[in-house]
Parts: sequence; C-alpha cells; structure tokens
Amino acid sequence: MAPADTLSLHSLPAEVIERVLTFSDPRDVSRYARTCHYAHKLVYEADDQYLWRELYLGRPFDDLRQAIATPKGRIAAPSPSGIQATNSESDATHEQDVEWRPELQRRVQAELIANSGTRDAELLQAAYEAFLSAIDTAVPVDDGANSSDDKARGGKEDPTSSSSSSEPAGLSRSENIRWVDRVLRKTRILDLTPAYKGAIVNVPSLEQLNADGSVAPSSKDLENARGDPDEIDLPYGYEGPEVCWIPARFVQAQQMRARLRACVALSHESSFEIESRVRMAKLRKASRAFVYDMRKYQPSTLWGPYRTGEDGRTVLVNWEHIEHILNVIGLKLREVPISSLGFFKKPLFQMDALRAYTAVGSSQRPEGDWAGVTGTWRRFVCFMDYRDLYMFNYSNLPPGPHDPDFFDDPFDEALRPVELTLTLISRADYFAEPHRIPFDPSTSAARSTSRGGPIGDCDDDPRFPTLYFKGFSRGAQHANDATIRGKVSTLSDGAVRWQFVTNYDGRMQWSAEGVQVGHVCSAAGVAGIWTGAHHDRDDPAGPFWMVKVSDGLPSGVLNTLH
Repeated sequence: MAPADTLSLHSLPAEVIERVLTFSDPRDVSRYARTCHYAHKLVYEADDQYLWRELYLGRPFDDLRQAIATPKGRIAAPSPSGIQATNSESDATHEQDVEWRPELQRRVQAELIANSGTRDAELLQAAYEAFLSAIDTAVPVDDGANSSDDKARGGKEDPTSSSSSSEPAGLSRSENIRWVDRVLRKTRILDLTPAYKGAIVNVPSLEQLNADGSVAPSSKDLENARGDPDEIDLPYGYEGPEVCWIPARFVQAQQMRARLRACVALSHESSFEIESRVRMAKLRKASRAFVYDMRKYQPSTLWGPYRTGEDGRTVLVNWEHIEHILNVIGLKLREVPISSLGFFKKPLFQMDALRAYTAVGSSQRPEGDWAGVTGTWRRFVCFMDYRDLYMFNYSNLPPGPHDPDFFDDPFDEALRPVELTLTLISRADYFAEPHRIPFDPSTSAARSTSRGGPIGDCDDDPRFPTLYFKGFSRGAQHANDATIRGKVSTLSDGAVRWQFVTNYDGRMQWSAEGVQVGHVCSAAGVAGIWTGAHHDRDDPAGPFWMVKVSDGLPSGVLNTLH
C-alpha cells in the first residue's frame, strides 16, 4: 500500500473515478480532463459511454433511447444512428450508437450562450441547434397514455388546450421540453436579433426584389460588405430577407431562430402585461405585412411558405414564413371571445404540443399513417377583404404598397373555422381523378415541361413515404360539404409538407400548402397558406392553421367568428 502522503485521486481504480465524476457538473468534468493526460483519456477516450451516459441522464433531459426518428435532412436533428424508427416493430436502439457526450455538451453550451446575452450569430446558431435537437428528441407520448387520456377527457379536450396547470392534462412529462421552455422564457434569447458579420441593412426598391420576394444585393452593396468585416446590427423590423441581405452562411441560423419562434408560437407572451402587448402589436404588423405580400407566392415557392435552396431549385420550408403565419392566426384568436368556441378554442397550446403523438387520436391511427392524417381537423382560416389586399399590394396611395403601417388600427381581417374529415387512400385512387388534385410544379412531369422547375418532395426516406388522402370540408360559407384531396410528403430539409385542394361542385376552388409544426402527429398542427387552386394572377392568399380535434363543432358555432 502506498504511503498516505503519496495517495491521489488517480490511485483509485478508473471505475471508481468515473463513478465520482458522474456526480459532478459536466463543466467540472471537462476541467478535470484538462489536468493531465490520464484524466483526458479517462473522460474522452474510454472504451464505453458509461460516464457520459450517466452525466446526461443525471440532468433533466429525456432519455435519448426513447426518441423517435425525424425525416432525413431535418435541421439540427441528432444523428439518426441513435434514434428509433417510427414503427413499433423496429429493432431497439443499440446503446453504443447513442451520442450521449456531444448532445450533452451542446446543450450545456447552449444554456451558457443563452444566459450570456451575446448577439454573435455563430454562437447563437450553436444554441439554436441544441434547442431544436432537444425538441426533436423529446420523449413521445406512448400509445397507451394517449388512448387513456382521450377516454378520461371524454372527447372534450386535447393537448393543445390552455389550462392553469404547467402541462397538458394526462401527458407524461418531457424534461427536454421543460428545459427548452424554461431557458427560452428566462433568457428571452429569441428576442435578440443576431449580429450577422457582413450583413447589409437596406430597405430594397422594387427593382432589387427577386421573383420570390428575396433581395438581390447590388454590386455596390457587395463591395461594401466585403470591405467592412465588422458586425452590422440589424434594427427591429429589418431582420427578414425581404428587407436586408444576409450572407449565405447565416441563412440557416436565421431559419433556426424562426423555427424556434414558431415552436414557441407566442406562448411566452401575456395579454395582461403592457410590454408584452407592445411586442405583440409590433409583431402583428410585421407578420401581416409578410403573410399578405403576394410577391411571396410564386411557382418557385409552390405558392406556399417555402423558399429555395442555394441551387435555386430545391424547395425548403421557410420557417420565417411559418412564424408569421402563426402570429397572424394566433393573435386573431386571442381576440375571439372564449364563449364563441367554448372548450374548443384552438389552437392555443403549450410547448408540450410539439411532441410526437400528442395529437388527438394518435393511438388509433391506421397502420402506415405516420402523419396522423385520419380523423377530424379544425382549420382556422384568415383573409383580408379583397379590396384591402389589392390596396396593400398594388396601390401607390399612402402609405404605399407593402408598407406595414397599412395594418394600423382599425384594420382587421376575417377569421373562419372550417371542419375537415380526412381518410387515407391509395396512390392509385389519388391519381385516378387528376382533375381533382392540386397542380404541383415540383413534380417530375411538371419539371420536364418547365425546363428546370422547383424540386419538391423527397421520396428517398422509406420511413416516411408519401401519404394520399381525401375527405370533406364543412364551413359556414357553403351550404354543402366540399371535397378534399391531398397528400403528405417530406421535403429535402426534413419538413413535413401538407398539400391539398378544396373542390366545390366538382370544381377545384382553393389550394393549400402547409407544414407540420413540431414532430410527427404533434398536437401543434399544420400551418400554411391557402390560395386559388388555379393560381391565377389575381388570386388572393392568406394564412391557415389546423389542429386535430376529437369531434366536430355544432353547426351554429361555425357562423360565430368574424
């Protein structure tokens, strides 16, 4: 035995040292690893993942082994090697494939960045990635829990409900969601406009706008950007690509921030606090100006909330657009008297609604319905008076076209609830009636005639094959039910795309393009844009948000919203 004065921590067996370290803060473990070669090897070069697994599970996070897969290409999604597939018959995740250390490290770093108050875009992007990864790996609601919850609620509520409790009734707690919610709410990191190095603050003229509404910087602007490496602060209201130019390397950071803000969906704002009400009023003007800008609805964006990738063709979700859609619908719903919708006031939800299988009826979905299409949906549709829409987009009268001040009080748009009942059909049945399906310029047939049109659906992920559906739509404006035909697919960035048309008397009238908010079958629902089915030049457009519900509204309620 060694003399007492020569004993040290490293005289203990490695297993004992690891056990001691599991009770430490991950940052202290990293500091210990820098003390000597032996410590570094013990922490970072161990033959197993015991230490980092215990450090991860010792903090308030969901077990990574319980996460389910996301579609390929998902921004900030963790490595698919450590995530289970969505079907219950898949093999269990191998322990050695779970990336405990990198996931824990980036979450610890993200919280430090959020608390620092930095506006550095590169640091903020790292934090955004960690928060989005935590959302995507949140523990799903298991089938048994969802089934019993539906019975306990008597078909009257679902996880989108707003309540006084900290979590939706009956749902098992997600530590990931609680952590993200707490950090974002406490630090208000999403209210900070990142400082992008090389960005150009410039309100563009009409000549500078591309067809999809993005800005084409002038050669002088680019020369100035190359000659000035300092950070350029973007003032409030000048953060979107329609009013400034952001270097391509920061576009992903901008999209991640917008996706996180869409995930929060104003749930951190209070109508009873003056500061919050001021923020929401500013957001409302900016969001209305964004959503009702008809320049954004082009074949290249599939007339929906999309953008194109660096190649100019690949269609990706525009999370900034989704954020503005949720702002417009959400703030309009806050004005609706609770008595108009009773227990069915939707969609007001907590962040737990982002989790997989939180949507009503997820446990009873048919085999193969990975998106939870089958069932009853409530769709909230907003639209401007057509004369106002024309004035905002084309009139030269004060305040001029596309000016957010157009939406100062007493401006108001209309809100209508619509009930959808959907069911899956085969691909053959879907294409059997081509005159009742939406025109899609991103399909291979359309691209061959358009000589290089947009590239839409990604069909190389067998876990998420394209689904086809039909159904009925019931609203206050039509005496007879309309028919619905559409499909659910994935884009190359992992976004879940919903596309459908509404047919009245056998004729296509309205088209819709939407994106799933949250994970598959999440109670957060689908947000998107409606427009004319034939995409004529003068067709109107507006936002919608739809969520899964347990049963339909009484007929009279459909006529109470204005």
